[in-house]
Amino acid sequence: MTKSFLVSILIILSAALIESTILVNIYILPVIPDLVLIACVYLSLLNGRTYGQLSGFVSGIIIDSITGVPFGLNCIFRTICGYVYGLFANHIVITGVIVPVLTVGSATILKALLIKLIALFYTAINPVEIISIDFLIELIFNMALSPFAFKFLQFFKKTLSIHPEHNSLNV
Repeated sequence: MTKSFLVSILIILSAALIESTILVNIYILPVIPDLVLIACVYLSLLNGRTYGQLSGFVSGIIIDSITGVPFGLNCIFRTICGYVYGLFANHIVITGVIVPVLTVGSATILKALLIKLIALFYTAINPVEIISIDFLIELIFNMALSPFAFKFLQFFKKTLSIHPEHNSLNV
């Protein structure tokens, strides 16, 4: 389990660095796709809710350390997302195109709703409007990248999975 968690942290850190160094500098993109969210959804679906919570929390700390958002904001909603998608770990086949697109799309919507909810209690946060062009573009980017990201992460499945005998559905 330690090896899979360390590899997961390395993948999440790599995704966060790609987001914060490369994708941020592409000026034609109005918003940045959330590669870390895609990785967290994959890890949650692969290993379950406890692992999903842990990967969500660690990814939140990494994102909060890199960006200038209030510390803990990403930890809260990514931990919740990891738990929610970890509930479906043994019930969803994570290969193909449709399941990654639908799960990451719903995770992006859940992320926006959770940030909106957190912004009710903490006014320093400026949440994105759910009915806006920026949110729609982020949703499309995340959904379009999810099959490719899931396919890429499938190469590391034996290392990332903490209990391969239970993941017979996730071929």
